[in-house]
Amino acid sequence: MGTYLNGESGRESDGVLVEAGAYVEMQERLAALEWALESMDWRILTAQADQEFSRPGLATITELSRIMAIKNPLIKRGVAVQRLYVFGQGFTVRAEEPALDDALTAFYEDPKNAVEFGQQEMSAKEVELQVTGNLFFCLFVNRGSGRVRVRTVPFEEIQDVICDPDDARTPWFYLRSWTENRFDMQTGAQEMSTQEAYYPDWRYDPVQKPAFIGSKPVMWESPIYHVKVGSFSSWKFGLSEVYAAIDWAKAYKEFLEDWASIVRAYRRFAFQLQQPGGKSAVMAAKSKLASSSSGDGTITNPAPVVGSTFISGEGVKLEAVRTSGATVSAEDGRRIMLMVAAATNLPETFFGDASVGTLATAQSLDRPTELAMKDRQSLWADVLNAIHDFVLLWQVKAAQGSLRGLGTIQQVVEEGARYERVVWNADVEPRVETVFPPLVQDDTPGMIGAMVDAATLRGQALAGTVDLRTLSAMLLTALGVGDVDQVIDRMFPDGEAPPMNDATTPAAEAAMVEAVRELREALAALA
Repeated sequence: MGTYLNGESGRESDGVLVEAGAYVEMQERLAALEWALESMDWRILTAQADQEFSRPGLATITELSRIMAIKNPLIKRGVAVQRLYVFGQGFTVRAEEPALDDALTAFYEDPKNAVEFGQQEMSAKEVELQVTGNLFFCLFVNRGSGRVRVRTVPFEEIQDVICDPDDARTPWFYLRSWTENRFDMQTGAQEMSTQEAYYPDWRYDPVQKPAFIGSKPVMWESPIYHVKVGSFSSWKFGLSEVYAAIDWAKAYKEFLEDWASIVRAYRRFAFQLQQPGGKSAVMAAKSKLASSSSGDGTITNPAPVVGSTFISGEGVKLEAVRTSGATVSAEDGRRIMLMVAAATNLPETFFGDASVGTLATAQSLDRPTELAMKDRQSLWADVLNAIHDFVLLWQVKAAQGSLRGLGTIQQVVEEGARYERVVWNADVEPRVETVFPPLVQDDTPGMIGAMVDAATLRGQALAGTVDLRTLSAMLLTALGVGDVDQVIDRMFPDGEAPPMNDATTPAAEAAMVEAVRELREALAALA
């Protein structure tokens, strides 16, 4: 049972007096407990250490990871580098079918969704995923129009994940607890209250939908899509990806602090004066070098300015104190920093020491780092494509959906749950791609030359291997054009490239190929 202390009298609410010394001791013990939590000892943090971290343990890890990602330069640098490689150049969503492309464009251009999927917001989500190990997308569905709006729920608000008792890897519900702040427009007062509710997993659609579980409502209209990293597949929650680096980042910080203390101690004495003549001569030299101030603030015998000349008689020697023989160097902590680099899956060169790099690492990523970044982009492509599938499903399913009639909803009921998917009409191309620009700076002239050669088979007209619209998109992407889709729409206002058998096509293709050839030659000359 907790104890409440009166700040003025030091008296408990039940009238028992608490001595001041006992109160101080209690504060010291709380501080010790907080330090024990911060030390990240897994035996303290977990109630089920043989299975996974407890929810309070995850909360403590996440809190410390957030602080370290803000304050510790090594952790902050590692998180920032991965964020820049993954989302620094943005991404493009392409749908082959114009109707599907229009539906996804409307989804992204919805002002409510734009605040979740903009460049800055996606970069922030990558940081959140690294630091907390979890992202919770809440999908709000308008069943009449099929419109889907997305919001992310903070990790701190999700208290538990309820899974299928027969399959721990199939989530059913997410228990959310949050503080609701209501603002009274008439009085200006703010009223705060704690709310709790269950949210279904976005793939869980039971035939029987209870309105309440216990006394808590079930938000069937707002399913949650959970993305987790850093943990094992059987765990309910993800784990911070910077967790493994925290101890070593703190150790490196403490090492540099100790090294700075040594240097600070060395600099207390900048010069060494050797004065013959015994104690009296030493005291005389001391009085001559000492500065003093008079009552009116005037300084007598001030210290010499920079660049002054020291003049002495025979036997007097003034020399700088040498620190080159110091037993500890700042470079001695390199092995500690390498542990941080290993934990963040980044090479040492990314943490400021370019001297260990080579020309190859300066022009491209090393292979493991490149694969790690591509793997992360693939994860995000899967996440975004899953959201796209959900959006398109509801555009087909809703009574006023923009894609209604282009496909049918196929339902399968299994073990009391319903599973739905879209079966598109035969004339509909359902393929949707999420494309990220290349991670490293490629040989642009070489890439363009290879594209042209593949499209024309080194001839003067398109050979039919790549259509004009696709070739144009590939060239614009290679050239680093920002919004490829808008440029393609302006180039092909009808939505499709001219057919290969059109009599007007060869001249247009020849002009396009010639322009690309000239562009390739210009880039080669510039390189």
